[in-house]
Amino acid sequence: MRCLIAFVAIAAVPLVAKTYSVDGIVVAVDAGARTMLVSHRAIAHYMPAMLMPFRVENAAELAVLHPGARIQFELSVTKGRSVARNIRPSGVPDAAIPAPKEKLAIGSVLPDFQLIDQQGRPLRCADLRGKVVALDFIYTRCPLPDVCPRLSANFAALQRRFGDRAGESLMLLSVTVDPEFDTPTVLDEYARRWAAGPNWRFLTGDVAPLAAALGEVYWADEGSIGHNSTTSIIGRDGRLAAQLEGSNYRLDQLVHLIARQLENQP
Repeated sequence: MRCLIAFVAIAAVPLVAKTYSVDGIVVAVDAGARTMLVSHRAIAHYMPAMLMPFRVENAAELAVLHPGARIQFELSVTKGRSVARNIRPSGVPDAAIPAPKEKLAIGSVLPDFQLIDQQGRPLRCADLRGKVVALDFIYTRCPLPDVCPRLSANFAALQRRFGDRAGESLMLLSVTVDPEFDTPTVLDEYARRWAAGPNWRFLTGDVAPLAAALGEVYWADEGSIGHNSTTSIIGRDGRLAAQLEGSNYRLDQLVHLIARQLENQP
């Protein structure tokens, strides 16, 4: 009986929230969802630097935020829930983040583009017709293991998962958001690191129009590149079929989306 009473007493104690100080740059604001997308520095004793959405306790604090604003706030975390509080300017000049442009709606035709791959070969939108395409945005100097390396690891897994179909019906495209550094030579070395096959192409050049069409926002800040990591699935008809946001999606989600498109005959 004493053990039972002790257990009930412990269970009745409310969960104590842990609070962490966060310093970051606002990338986007969603007032309807009461969230802000923030590229933040490492949070001591909690998580490494990354890009992630935070739910805000006081919706009124979102009204003064804009892309590029440098902020500080307290992140209150309990089991299964976290909330951002006391959002305030950090006192450092804003970062130069381009305003997100209107991206393609699902079902829209991918606009024409011309980029070059890791072997110096040109690639245009027309070259993709008849194939299912998975397209993400990375850069070779990415310092965060949970962003570009994870995205590339997922594409490497796709290459193994679909085997021969990755050559006949499926093309993987990784587009750099750091084209000044990521030349074909640099991308070729990066492709070798991931054992990329002939139908996984790494693209550079004037990537801005394609990035804008697919909702990819990127910027340079303090010697590194920030970006919001969109992964797009293009159908055989050249239309945008689906998108996954961020780098923390489940691999099986991406596999399912691609398999569904592969089932559609040209």
